[in-house]
Parts: sequence; structure tokens; C-alpha cells
Amino acid sequence: MDGFEGYAAVVDPRDRYDDLVEDSGEDVRDPERYRDDREMEAFRSGWVAVGVVLDDRDRVLCIRQGDDERWVLPGGTLQRGESLDGGLVREVREETGVDVDPVRPRAVGASRIVNADDTDEWTGFHVVLYEARATDTTVGDDLGVDDEDIVDVNWFEELPEKVFNPDLTRPAVRAARTD
Repeated sequence: MDGFEGYAAVVDPRDRYDDLVEDSGEDVRDPERYRDDREMEAFRSGWVAVGVVLDDRDRVLCIRQGDDERWVLPGGTLQRGESLDGGLVREVREETGVDVDPVRPRAVGASRIVNADDTDEWTGFHVVLYEARATDTTVGDDLGVDDEDIVDVNWFEELPEKVFNPDLTRPAVRAARTD
């Protein structure tokens, strides 16, 4: 598989919204690591839905995984045949126990990896930061599924200083809080 041709059947939200925050990144990988990485779920799917989940006080929901000090917005890879908002609802519930109503996309990031031995060979996936409103702010007891190591879930008035991908996350949260 080369390019962004994953199995998720998603219409790119940039085709519908002209005000989305956009970001992209690219890494060159040695051939063995490239082959391993392209088999990761996100690259196979082509799409990841991440929640800019706000409560009625405009606090944002974040999770922390394993021994990583950075906080991240909850979300994950879309399953076959799943929509962005359907995947968002499922992933946020799985990782936090919180139920949400999707509102709209706020940002799109593109992640791309290139084979160092053949720079024409590459694969990638898109991450959509999707605004959602919590229907209940109670965090669940059973966080994550399978191999996920979620160690903390919390509501924040302001995003923590150590947040994953701040160049995409911070503007997406600001946009969600503006409307």
C-alpha cells in the first residue's frame, strides 16, 4: 500500500469545511522499519478520529498513556466502514467512558512516512480533530481496550503545558471553544 489509500471509507472533511486547521509531517524510515510501520492500524485504515471533547463549562477532556508525560486528546483509528463521527464516539467511550455528541471537524493533520531506499514509496494517514460535546462528564473505570495503557483521564480548563502535537491541538481546541 502506498499513499493515503487506507480501508476507511471517509470523505475528507476538507472537502466540506474551508476553515479547518491543517498540519502535516513526514518521516523517512529505513526499509525494515518502513515495512513494519506501514502495517500499523492507522496506516492501514488511513484515518484517525480524535475528540476535542468539551463539557458544559468548556473544559477539554484529555488522557495520558503509559509513562508518557504528555496529555493527548482521546481518539483512535477508524474501523472498516466506520464514519468519522461514529469512530469518534466509539473511541472516546472506549478510552474514557464518556459519551459524546459529535459537532464538527476542527482540524486535519497528515502523517506520512517514506521508505529511505525508495522515496517514491510512502504511506500515510489523516488525523481529524473533531469537536464533540460530552453528554455526561463522568469518567469510566475501565479505560481503553486491549493493548491501550491509559493511566489517567481528566477535564482541563486550559490544555496542559505538555500536550501531544500542540501545533494542531491548541488551535483546534480554540476553534471549538469559539463557536
